[in-house]
Amino acid sequence: MSSRSDISQRTVLALVRKIAAYGRWLGVVLLSGVAVACSGAATEPLPVTLGEKLQAALDEGFAQTTGKGVSVAVVIPGEPMWTGSAGVSHGAVPITEKSVFAAGSITKTFTAVTILRLAEEGYLSVDDSLHAWLPPYPDVDPDITIRQLLNHTSGLSDLTHPGWFIPLLQEPTRVWGMEEYFLHSVEPPLFPKGTGWSYSTSGYLLLRMIIEKATGSTVASQYKKYVLGPLGLRDTYVCPDDALPSGRVHGWVDITGDGVADDFDFIPKTAWCSAVGGQIFTTAADLATLGKALMQERTLLSSASYDEMTDFILDVGTEEPLVHGYGLGLLWFNSAFMAGQKAWGHGGNAVGYSAGLIYMVDHGAIVSIMDNTDEGEAMGVLGGILNVVVAHTTSR
Repeated sequence: MSSRSDISQRTVLALVRKIAAYGRWLGVVLLSGVAVACSGAATEPLPVTLGEKLQAALDEGFAQTTGKGVSVAVVIPGEPMWTGSAGVSHGAVPITEKSVFAAGSITKTFTAVTILRLAEEGYLSVDDSLHAWLPPYPDVDPDITIRQLLNHTSGLSDLTHPGWFIPLLQEPTRVWGMEEYFLHSVEPPLFPKGTGWSYSTSGYLLLRMIIEKATGSTVASQYKKYVLGPLGLRDTYVCPDDALPSGRVHGWVDITGDGVADDFDFIPKTAWCSAVGGQIFTTAADLATLGKALMQERTLLSSASYDEMTDFILDVGTEEPLVHGYGLGLLWFNSAFMAGQKAWGHGGNAVGYSAGLIYMVDHGAIVSIMDNTDEGEAMGVLGGILNVVVAHTTSR
């Protein structure tokens, strides 16, 4: 793979076909009902501790996938956080608990938490209309509310339609303004505000613009004020404001369509991150820490804000198979993809990466998972991990 930062037209067209073929964020790659056997070889001792059982499930599950690498963190109430990993970033560089991946659309949860904290402090109201904060834009109803942007009932089109990323690939070092990219990508609405549900990254781009308008500072600074700082997330970065660590995990994409994944790390991240107003790069451990504070311990938001965040729209149709319902920056996962469990959280895709932040509601457990392939090949380990958590929490 070339190390140059420019992209040939052939590569752009190949990626258009490739990326249009899979889901917008986590896809339908989370395995559900099959438990991963943890017996090990005849000469090896059976796993006894929770950590040993989780690592055995991870190792055996990963061996059955075509993934490059995966990192997982698990937080069960009353237990220390467990972290595990398998596979490589690139070459012989292993994935570890400190490996940094792109979180993709899990960034929306950071955005929603920040909006709700700003509402708690009186900067804005989630029932404010767009016209209170932003100028008129083509194909945008100015009476759309912040709440409708948060729960995807605004009717706005989604900027992640096929080909949305072509200008980002063609000029990967370009710094986009959020308004500039929104105007570049906006299309006619799908339905009148409040009359339906459709996932819209464009709506979250407007939310990040509102954060900056309300505070007079950057989205990155507000994420750090309300999320990264309070939780001590020292291995979390907001791109492009933060310099990404040189040792971040390489993302892999089958660019040429030959069935072999290609290292996509030669593409600068500047255009991708700036166009959507900042992108979270983080570790599975930091992601689990967020989930613990937000959904397990419920210390990140007020009770009233958390209740609003988990007021799920359940009539979401079949557009997103992974989604049973959607709240304010949190989704209710389809249990068919969660080993039959009731689970809240969010999924994420970025080119070359997949991620999941999962709260197992009936078991009080947090599971985070990060994968460095575009189709989430290593996500197949999740079924075994969830089964171990269920067995452990129900036996206590």
